[in-house]
Amino acid sequence: MYDFSTKKESQISTSGMIHGSPAIYGNKIVWGDSTNYSSIHIYDISTQKDTEIPGNTEKPAIYGDKVVYDDYYNIYIYNLSTSQKTQVTPSGPVYYPAIYGNIIVWQGDSGAGNWNIYMYDLSTKKETQITTSGSAEGSTIYGNRIVYADTRNGNTDIYMYNVSTKKETQITSSPDVQAFPAIYGDRIVWEDDGGKDDGGTNHGIYMYDISTNQKMKISAKGSAYSPAIYGNSIVWQYNNEKWKSDIYMATVGVPQPKSPVAAFSASQTSGYAPLKVKFTDKSANSPTSWKWSFGDGKTSTVKSPAYTYTKAGKYTVSLTVKNVAGTSTKTVKNYIVVNTLKSPVAAFSASPRSGKAPLKVQFTDKSSNNPTSWKWSFGDKTYSTAKNPVHTYSKAGKYTVSLTVKNAKGSNTKTISGYIVIAKK
Repeated sequence: MYDFSTKKESQISTSGMIHGSPAIYGNKIVWGDSTNYSSIHIYDISTQKDTEIPGNTEKPAIYGDKVVYDDYYNIYIYNLSTSQKTQVTPSGPVYYPAIYGNIIVWQGDSGAGNWNIYMYDLSTKKETQITTSGSAEGSTIYGNRIVYADTRNGNTDIYMYNVSTKKETQITSSPDVQAFPAIYGDRIVWEDDGGKDDGGTNHGIYMYDISTNQKMKISAKGSAYSPAIYGNSIVWQYNNEKWKSDIYMATVGVPQPKSPVAAFSASQTSGYAPLKVKFTDKSANSPTSWKWSFGDGKTSTVKSPAYTYTKAGKYTVSLTVKNVAGTSTKTVKNYIVVNTLKSPVAAFSASPRSGKAPLKVQFTDKSSNNPTSWKWSFGDKTYSTAKNPVHTYSKAGKYTVSLTVKNAKGSNTKTISGYIVIAKK
């Protein structure tokens, strides 16, 4: 491991036959170890503790507290917080898993050697096939974008799939072999053979900026392989004339991601139980994970969840959002106020209350405590279930009006004798 801030190199693993396929997230480094068949190691930089996941495992990837890898041609996920191992795919062969947030992607054989890219959403437990070409490989993911290589057109090109729009975009179209893509933000990097079968001496690293639609060469000389990108730094392996390898890095003018700023709104903040509230995330700077606390012990990791409060009370709501740059929490005390529903108390008004026939009268409900149904009696053997009905009296006389209202707690009736007075024409 090399620390850019201290310019210090540290040896992480000390034993084993072959250690490879390292990946890093935060303070955790994962890699494959072929000492005893194969296993995955997880190294905590802060505690210097090495944890081994045994099995025929290899090619790990890590995001947050989740490590994914393939084991006997199936994809597994290991939760660092719970030490729980879960099988994601039902049957192989599958290879090269990658993870971002709740999305896992991998290269899988859909039959007869047809390799396609697949996606699994941990939040919905739904698997989706991304490609159908039968020639896709080497997928990776950042945010809602999946990138991979595909030979569907006779040569290997780089493609991108947008999880949100379900749209695929071809990134490269040259006759060169372009493979092993990586992505961070709006930048995609890959390895390009330069269109020559020369033993790799012409291999170069290229970058494509999605926001500007610009492609550029990053490496200054050939024999460049296996690029990776984070922030504005691109690293790759360089093989010299004696096929000895070194690691190179280039810095591009890419703005660093900003820490998110949590913010939210609610469809309603007061009412009677049961009160259904739709919460909407309004956070800035593109958070990638969300954790809501509704104030009654319940939580959610959905971006914009709906939640029903079943008991009266005042509830403090908080939202914690994260991305690769940091974490932010927004808390609003007593944000949701849920009142106890009471039996309704009927009341009403009318306009006009007197006049010559025919007289059109507008009745208005004035009842309290949230009635949900209404029944009017206009005194002339006619009725209405509208909340605020209009009724026409066609004959002279004095009419007694009554209104019965109901809700889940009970009912109440208000009657006024001689309320409407109709004179002769």
